[in-house]
Amino acid sequence: MAAQKIIITCAVTGASATPSMSPYLPVTPDQIVEQSIAAVQAGAAIVHLHARDPQDGRPTNAPEVWEQFVPRIQARCDGIINMSASLGPTAESRVQAALKLRPEIATVIVGSMNYGNFKRAREQGVGPEQIAKFKYQWEKDSFDAEHSYNKITSNSFKTIDQMIAALIDNDIVMEFEIFDVGHLYILEHHLSRRPVKGKIVVQFLTGILGGIPSDIEHLLHLKHTAERLFGEQLVLFLHGTSVVNIRSATYGGLMGVNVRVGQEDNLFDRPGKLFKSNAEQVAKIKRVFEELNIATATPTEARQMLGLPPR
Repeated sequence: MAAQKIIITCAVTGASATPSMSPYLPVTPDQIVEQSIAAVQAGAAIVHLHARDPQDGRPTNAPEVWEQFVPRIQARCDGIINMSASLGPTAESRVQAALKLRPEIATVIVGSMNYGNFKRAREQGVGPEQIAKFKYQWEKDSFDAEHSYNKITSNSFKTIDQMIAALIDNDIVMEFEIFDVGHLYILEHHLSRRPVKGKIVVQFLTGILGGIPSDIEHLLHLKHTAERLFGEQLVLFLHGTSVVNIRSATYGGLMGVNVRVGQEDNLFDRPGKLFKSNAEQVAKIKRVFEELNIATATPTEARQMLGLPPR
């Protein structure tokens, strides 16, 4: 019996990396459109998207910004659209863009965490001298000691419950982002009270200081725990952060787990050498999988695996 194909997600831009860190990070709607389409052409079945202010690249969840690129991507390729719903002080503000644009998938983070983004900058060779030269003040604030040591990704039980309810009511499939093993039990709590009809899509986000590292023993523990809790409903993805991400994706492929790569998670091919596009990252992990005889899914196949209707 042939092994199930691996779905590749490309996280195109994210909210943590900043424009001054790489000239290849897409921040404008045009850049996000072009890099998303190229990533799908390179082998990604899903594009995971965030919105950024076109003027300075800062993260935003304004529906009018999302509207500048999501419909254009949908019109020009068959990739599955996964919209992040992680930004905003309330559940309503986080899901407002997704409810308006109705992507096939929307992402819900299911746990709070001290978010040591400064570790990521350090791992990618961005020191205080480079940060001082960043173009925009919001970029400097993202990584200086005063602001970055106070950063918490806050996701209360109430907020999570409200987001799940809103997305279930609007028939939008959710991807649940997990930073640590305890978050799996938080998700089990919510889904025991408010079950989903189809697949339970879980994304392991590892390697952020404050959450679980990306080492193979941790990934296996997360995988076994998720499988025990959610059984046949589970569709599992993983990704690491910083330069270990391709290695983490390789672990995922070897374990039979779907994977995520992209500029959101990692800017560097190796220390000192930037990836020049999202498509370059997708092509690299697809090449690794081909060498290991690991087959990857098309968007059509990925929709079937995720229980999504045909395009």
